[in-house]
Amino acid sequence: MGLSTPEPAVPPSLDPCRIPISTVSAALAGGWRDFRRVPAPAAGFAAVFALIGVVIFALLEHFGLAPMRLPLAGGFLLVGPAVLAGFFALRRAAEAGRRPAVGEVLAGFRQAPRGLWGLAGVCCLLFLIWVSDAATVYSFMIGGDAAPAGGQVLRFHLWTSLMGVVLAGIVFCITAFSVPLLFDGRAGLVQAVTASVRAVFANFGAMLAWAVVLGAALIATIHLPPLLLLSLPWLAFASDLLYLAVFPPASRRPDGETN
Repeated sequence: MGLSTPEPAVPPSLDPCRIPISTVSAALAGGWRDFRRVPAPAAGFAAVFALIGVVIFALLEHFGLAPMRLPLAGGFLLVGPAVLAGFFALRRAAEAGRRPAVGEVLAGFRQAPRGLWGLAGVCCLLFLIWVSDAATVYSFMIGGDAAPAGGQVLRFHLWTSLMGVVLAGIVFCITAFSVPLLFDGRAGLVQAVTASVRAVFANFGAMLAWAVVLGAALIATIHLPPLLLLSLPWLAFASDLLYLAVFPPASRRPDGETN
């Protein structure tokens, strides 16, 4: 009779706390306060992505590919987690009483563990797959029509939205909390992803509300890309606060407040 090896227990620091939906609004309020503390460096970092968005949208308009704006903008949800390290560094610096600057963003990326870079690579790969799939659907539904009919564009957006929701949901589950866990060095890549998925399902209502907020912000920035100067740092700071509510440091974790 062989001896079975017991599975390792989940570390207490990786056992997610349950949060009410109201925590999302509290995190948004806190994220806005944090943004007001560091508006210049936060907006400056976000300006890089706003500029990229404006250039991409202009190129799509120039080449008659305007319907691709929605799937490309939606793809930002796939690569967005890869840029959070810079915003986390800004917020942590301000919280520590330092006056953050652009250098804090660069330091955040330099200090990011390899697991975080690995996760960012996976997100970028998924983005490339998504763009390839969206382009394939575009070629079938619209093709080379320089002035597609409204019905064609609507069907294209409906199909790509359905495809995108599934892929974005998967990425949301694996990155919602794994990015800050990796950034803080509290877990390895596999542990962080596992803990993130567990936390999302343990707080399904709150995470669904958070996903709706992210989706609404995405739709708004499609119509007004410069809005990223505000929405990107605000939501990044809010996501850090949500993470600290679900995975508080051991010194702040209430007794018995676990999944």
